[in-house]
Amino acid sequence: MATILGLLNLLLRALEFVLVIWVLMSWLPGAQQSSFGQLLGKIAGLVLNPLRRFIPTVGMFDFTPLVGLLLLQAAEMGLRAIAQTMI
Repeated sequence: MATILGLLNLLLRALEFVLVIWVLMSWLPGAQQSSFGQLLGKIAGLVLNPLRRFIPTVGMFDFTPLVGLLLLQAAEMGLRAIAQTMI
């Protein structure tokens, strides 16, 4: 069971890393349109697209990556709490 929780934790950390890289790529012209940027966009879309249904953009600002990161970190904290109760 600890192995499954460890793999889930690793997956959540990887998703956080992908979101951060994808957001940073938005500051570079054409970076998100590259093949690497499109791949990261598809992975980040797994987290961001469901959130975009509920969180509107404010002017030209999209807060869904921030909310996505907060939700991923909350899930990570929940996994840690579950892992601690198993010990």
